[in-house]
Amino acid sequence: MAASVGPSATAASAAAPSPRITFYFGLKRPEQRAAAAFFAVQRPGSPTYRRFLSLAQIAGRYGAGPGTRRAFVRDIGRLRLRARIDPSGVFARVTGTVARFDAAFRVRITQEFFNSPNAEAYFLPPKGKLHLPRDLRPLVQDVVANFNHSQAAPPGQSTARRAAADKPRNRGTWIQGCRAARALHTYSYAQVRHAYGIGALGGGGGSRVAILNVGEDSPGTDIADNARCFGYPRLSARTLRTDGQTAPFGRGTFEPDEDLALVRGMAPRLRSLTFSKAWLNPPLWFLGAAQVLTARPLPDTFSISYGECERAIRGRVADPTTRASANLMDSILLRLGLGGVGTFASAGDFGSTCDGEPFAGVTWPASSPYVTAVSGSRLVLNRVNQRVNEVVWNDLRWMSAVQGGGAAGGGFSAVSAKPPYQAAIAGDHRAEPDISANASNFPGWPVVLAGQWEVDGGTSASAPLMASAFAIADSDLRARHRPPLGPVNGLLYDLRASAPQTFYDIVSGSNGYSRRVPARRAHPGYDLASGLGVPRFGRLLGSLLPPG
Repeated sequence: MAASVGPSATAASAAAPSPRITFYFGLKRPEQRAAAAFFAVQRPGSPTYRRFLSLAQIAGRYGAGPGTRRAFVRDIGRLRLRARIDPSGVFARVTGTVARFDAAFRVRITQEFFNSPNAEAYFLPPKGKLHLPRDLRPLVQDVVANFNHSQAAPPGQSTARRAAADKPRNRGTWIQGCRAARALHTYSYAQVRHAYGIGALGGGGGSRVAILNVGEDSPGTDIADNARCFGYPRLSARTLRTDGQTAPFGRGTFEPDEDLALVRGMAPRLRSLTFSKAWLNPPLWFLGAAQVLTARPLPDTFSISYGECERAIRGRVADPTTRASANLMDSILLRLGLGGVGTFASAGDFGSTCDGEPFAGVTWPASSPYVTAVSGSRLVLNRVNQRVNEVVWNDLRWMSAVQGGGAAGGGFSAVSAKPPYQAAIAGDHRAEPDISANASNFPGWPVVLAGQWEVDGGTSASAPLMASAFAIADSDLRARHRPPLGPVNGLLYDLRASAPQTFYDIVSGSNGYSRRVPARRAHPGYDLASGLGVPRFGRLLGSLLPPG
């Protein structure tokens, strides 16, 4: 699930003719007030519960103030650079030549070529630092000194695919799908829709979902093959290209195709899907979230299947640019929530470790308090597709980590404080995950990649599954002239206490991944292996309190 970045050519210093680049400056903004509003809008019983704001209201109330914006644009102009304030009011894009940046901020910018995807990248050397002029310091909160732009149309790429496993098997009854997909002996999407009660909410004809794609695309041929196999209607899909991207990223790993398969599988009547692109390197992922916030119409939900070890992004070992980008990601995700968008992120496939590292930790951005962290389970069905058991996902019994086996991510954040909705959970930091959904490769999900049907799984499937299911719930509410759910953590933790029947409590299994890191085990109630459990969607909407 984790994305990685690596150079394919020797670094060279920027030279004349000096190319134009864009760096990102987070502006001073009332972040504490914005966070308080975010937690209130999702808390049942709050005066503002499910009363969401327009982008203009979000920017006006919680973006940088007019004076800060004017002063920043003026002072950047004096440096012979150009500033554009993002519509969110959170950050500004500052554009100019590499030579001007070097001179204005007393730094030497590094240039490299990356071949996955093909891009020219500009960033600071390991010990580099932008020296802000004195008049800019009171205006700036974060600096992301990183820029990518397309270098050439990426060539086609092939990806090693995992083979279908034969144990445990699909003991339920396959529903709907072509012969090629059925031959994999995985679960069909309709089976799990039935087992989870998602079908009771409808087919999602009015729902809208956005998916983050990092450095890779889901080609139109795969979208068409998927639709033909399962009989889906025509899809209205839009692609939001990121800053500096002038060409498609090209085919990559399973991620985009798996995201697409799970979203459409859970919402077979879905008509509106947004692919938001971002560069492969994590410091620029916040741009993918920012363009979702500023696009219209807003989606109901936003799915993120990528992740990195939180320590590498937000810990002391992270460089200032990376930490600043994580702050901007939090700011944008928070404001998506204020606009009524729920974000769902994969909790990782490396169990209790930090993305496979030999120490405990969690995955970012799932560790953000402004997203719903979705971990993995292994669902067991009977012949009529009723759930007879569900345990913590851990495929390492049948498939080694080298072969692609994984386990449900979970643990405590080392950085984020405990959010209000987790007040009843022990500890003083954000706990992950919040909920779980089927992620096992046994029997797995059918996914088409480059025309070939393959078995896939992981929390990269769990997050879009939940994003799609909650988008269907929003569609149902909208049809009854009620506001959407928006960010759902406040609701979920409230329901776990007041209406526990809305969850299937996972009480067995562990997420041990490495002998060097203690496993997290499931038990009744909240636990760090499965979270609150799996929502029972057939009961969820009937347990809602009215908006504030």
